[in-house]
Amino acid sequence: MNAAEQGLRAGWYGAWRKLSLSTRIIVGLVIGALVGLFFGESAAALQPIADIYIRLMQMTVLPYLVLALVIGIGQLNASEAKRLAVRMCGLLLLFWILTLLVVGAMPLAFPQYRNASFFAHTLTDPRQAFAFADLYFPSNPFHALANAIVPAVVLFTSAIGIALINVKGKAQVLSVLNVANEAVVRVTRFVVGLTPLGVLAIAAVAAGTMEPETLVRLEVYFVTFGVAAVLLAFVMLPLAVTAVTPFSYREVVGVAKDALLTAFIANSVFIVLPLLIERARELMQRHKLLTHEASSSAEIIVPILFNFPNAGRLLTLLFVPFAAWLVGAPLPAWDYPALFLAGVFSYFAKAQVALPFLMDLVAVPHDVFQLYIPTTIITGKFDSLVSGMNLLVFALLGSGAMTGFLVFDPRRIVRALVVVILALVVAVIGTRAFLARTVDTTYRKDELLKNMHLQREPLPAVVHQTPPPATPGVGVVPALERIRARGTLRVGYMEDLMPYTFVNARGELVGFDVELAGRLARDLGVGRLEFVPTDWSSMPELLANGSIDVMMSVPYAVYWLRDVRYSVPHIEGIFGFVVRDERRHDFATLDEIRQHKGLKIGIPVSVDFMGDRIRAYLGPVDVTYVSRPTPREFFEGRRPDIDALFVRAEVGSAWSLLYPEYSVVVPQPVLYKAPAGIAVSRSSPDLAEFVNNWLVIQQASGDVQRAYDYWVLGRGAEEKKPRWSILRDVLGVGRRPVPPGAVEK
Repeated sequence: MNAAEQGLRAGWYGAWRKLSLSTRIIVGLVIGALVGLFFGESAAALQPIADIYIRLMQMTVLPYLVLALVIGIGQLNASEAKRLAVRMCGLLLLFWILTLLVVGAMPLAFPQYRNASFFAHTLTDPRQAFAFADLYFPSNPFHALANAIVPAVVLFTSAIGIALINVKGKAQVLSVLNVANEAVVRVTRFVVGLTPLGVLAIAAVAAGTMEPETLVRLEVYFVTFGVAAVLLAFVMLPLAVTAVTPFSYREVVGVAKDALLTAFIANSVFIVLPLLIERARELMQRHKLLTHEASSSAEIIVPILFNFPNAGRLLTLLFVPFAAWLVGAPLPAWDYPALFLAGVFSYFAKAQVALPFLMDLVAVPHDVFQLYIPTTIITGKFDSLVSGMNLLVFALLGSGAMTGFLVFDPRRIVRALVVVILALVVAVIGTRAFLARTVDTTYRKDELLKNMHLQREPLPAVVHQTPPPATPGVGVVPALERIRARGTLRVGYMEDLMPYTFVNARGELVGFDVELAGRLARDLGVGRLEFVPTDWSSMPELLANGSIDVMMSVPYAVYWLRDVRYSVPHIEGIFGFVVRDERRHDFATLDEIRQHKGLKIGIPVSVDFMGDRIRAYLGPVDVTYVSRPTPREFFEGRRPDIDALFVRAEVGSAWSLLYPEYSVVVPQPVLYKAPAGIAVSRSSPDLAEFVNNWLVIQQASGDVQRAYDYWVLGRGAEEKKPRWSILRDVLGVGRRPVPPGAVEK
């Protein structure tokens, strides 16, 4: 590198280093967004860089947490610790309650939103129990550290810090820990220095791959989070000070504004901690309340409480009810106490560590967490704003509690409470009205299901309205010979068995079974299909007399073993209950079901067929079973007397796409499993052997899984256009030429 090049590099590098971190982050954000818009989906190549950055940010969380808590608590003497603990616990509890009140109220502002989805294996995942002892009382603290069980780590670390208070020679230990903590802080600073690069990668991936629909849906979270942050930072927290101190609202907000602005722009409250202490002293000095004890209290309170969950950190708990709303299963009121109790202790670490744990706790699909990372670019600023105000308020109230200048005037306290309640009500109602006007929550997934089509060119097919006559020679002529001589494969079907067989918007019979039947017919060497209507009760007879040759995806049942031959299973079926949304929690567990009296449950076959097994599965429960061959009348509301429909969860999920006011619930902890295979007549051993071997080949090649992913899981069901990008759509690089007369998709 010559002198000119070195000078040029020094010039731009020096200019870059002169920029503040917040400015560099903004530059990285802008460049990342431009990269994503330019390259489109190709920007996903930067995902490994984004993942590495996130892991590096998480790497020092628990070590810093352990060291900071031990040092912060251990450096106090016994009398200081006792007085501070009593007063700070009260203040912490007060601000936790205020923040959680906001987090619990703001989901009421979410607009009405119906959602449904194809079957997902998360429906069968066991819900993580709220085990208080396991969460908070570690038998092995190293296990808690290794598995990021944050509440247990906090309790253990706090116990060590408290034990150090009266230990002789603790100064030497604390000195060593301070050195270690400084090393961790330096690593953290280094990683923070990489933030512009990490933000660039995250923003590029988000801008290049995130669908506009996702951004619209995140608008609800951004708006509610911003309103909640403003409510806390400029109403609730300042009023908590003015209600019990001589300070006015204007004074509290006035001394905080420069620190809050800095924290907001820099997206970090850590850098303004000294400024917050100075502003607290300045306000006390104006009123001649600044004593040595008050000054010392502010110096101790702010650094120690920085390590505790504050209003800003806890505000990100709002993402959990938002994620539940987004997937169409809003959190019920009784889930909030467990969420809040675990959330307070989990937030001794960062939200990136706490939120996945909390989402598992209240059974919100974990994959929604990926949406959280890009939101922090915006919400992190509001988080820092609220955290800054919270620490300043702590310093003022803590100093007042330690030195005695708090004034408890019932009139001022009541006035502050009234203002807080009114502000909260106005915020919720106003936000809900705004979101209802600006956010499009129109439900369209029913159209998605109706427009599904076969993935490959279908064979010519005849769909019978009634079963054809019995085939002569069944049991005499081998089945394979009979089918090939006829030139068609006869397949039994049920019209409303979505997503296995159903009629789409174009009047075509489609579904998982239809696709597999087409593949089977081709490999049998026949060029046509005949679909014959049937139901579960008539299926064995139609197979026996040759009206149908095969029935696809038949659940294994002892009842049918003497009448049909099963292939090897190709689907691991799970049964569940379809209920109206408001009743899904009544069927969440077997214990919940057993507590209800006089239930009426619809089943897809005769009561004699599966009644005994359902009774064994549910156990002692007051229930009446009703045979309902088709679920249509239940979903259309023509059987309001039926409380729930007991069907394959895959079938119930597909129907819920058409009727999103219904949900599929798979009760815990025991699953009702019913694997399915292809059924043939017992008099057709040659066909049974062929089907068995054919399924082994299809499963090995992945064809069965691909069909299952498409029809049952809905992957790829929505035809997605390539993400818009400057490179493709403006410059034309990588875009396929459109044939003359064709319309570009």
